[in-house]
Amino acid sequence: MQLRWTKEEARLYQLYAVGLHGKEYPRGKAGIRGCFRDLDTLQLDPLPVLGRNHDLVIQARVDGTHPGQALDLIHQERLGFEYWDKVLCAVPIEHFPLLRTLMQLGGNSWENRRETQLEKKHPGAIDVVYRAVEEHGPLSSRELGELDIAQDEHRAWKSTRVANGALEVLWNRGRISITHRTSYRRYFDLTERVIPKEHVEAESPSPGKLWHTWLVKRVRNVGLLPLRGDAEAWAFVRKARDKGLVEKLVECDKLALIEVKGIRQPFLAPPEAEEMLEVARDTSPDGRARFIAPLDPLLWCRRALVQLWDFEYAWEVYKPVKQRRWGYYVLPVLYGDRFVARFDGKYDREKRTLHIPAYHEEPNGLPRTHAAIEEAFKRFLNYLGGERIVFKAARKR
Repeated sequence: MQLRWTKEEARLYQLYAVGLHGKEYPRGKAGIRGCFRDLDTLQLDPLPVLGRNHDLVIQARVDGTHPGQALDLIHQERLGFEYWDKVLCAVPIEHFPLLRTLMQLGGNSWENRRETQLEKKHPGAIDVVYRAVEEHGPLSSRELGELDIAQDEHRAWKSTRVANGALEVLWNRGRISITHRTSYRRYFDLTERVIPKEHVEAESPSPGKLWHTWLVKRVRNVGLLPLRGDAEAWAFVRKARDKGLVEKLVECDKLALIEVKGIRQPFLAPPEAEEMLEVARDTSPDGRARFIAPLDPLLWCRRALVQLWDFEYAWEVYKPVKQRRWGYYVLPVLYGDRFVARFDGKYDREKRTLHIPAYHEEPNGLPRTHAAIEEAFKRFLNYLGGERIVFKAARKR
């Protein structure tokens, strides 16, 4: 199936596909449930500058939410589980059988290397930690320290002790799962004690079926997936491209190929993309400005962001200060089908004050004093639980 769209049509469709147009969610927990189900994945990130990334993704779509609420609800109600899906994500619970196939294949290749190193340098330690989780779980690395289990030094990504590394390996393999977080600290238990029985016992797909199903899922996550490039958006599903599955899925109408006027590269979309575009066309814009998370699915394809949206965005939190162009924790501002500004922000929880060091208006964008922008900042302050906003002088790009 092949379709030809204008850039305006592609943008409108993508907004609808990622829940930023044409979908009105209830406030609070009910809205979180519905939004998480529709997004079908929620990228997690630990930095708590304006809430965390996953909180920001939800607040752009659901009113009456607050930092920490979404992930707590996902774990408490077993709406989802944490695992690799592009990167670390909260994934709806019904996808556990799908991703268990990835677990059986070894999960993240980096964690496979960690596992090999641990077994070589500290033989038997992984099993010791597994037995500790079996006996004392749910527990975190802190409890393993208090129990003095596997506390030899082992420095690697996200770990300095053997116990920490062993927890990562066991989680990557699916032998243990994250049951909840406290102050973002992960607590683990045996997978069969965390994941509901019907999902643990459900049949998992073959490796070949995994790539087929996962690619279709990824396309739905972003709405439009560039056929080439945008490596980050293709994370974990590149094998589907290498195996020639893309062409097969397009030929059998499991995916649609979208050609956008003025862009040489085609995009992949769900087979019902044309119907989704029609619904989006028939839905009036709500007139809101929205603050978009740095790792929102709308921003996953950075090259496509430039091509389709004429908006260049880079998350600069890990850049040295002198190399930053826009600021430390910068959120794009969406209004209708345009990015109209971006701002750098930091929330002071003790003083309940939102500081905006910089507001950068895009060419033909909207100033901070525009009514829709002012209203968006009021909603954002409510999301943070704050009392006041302190702005520095605005700057036009």
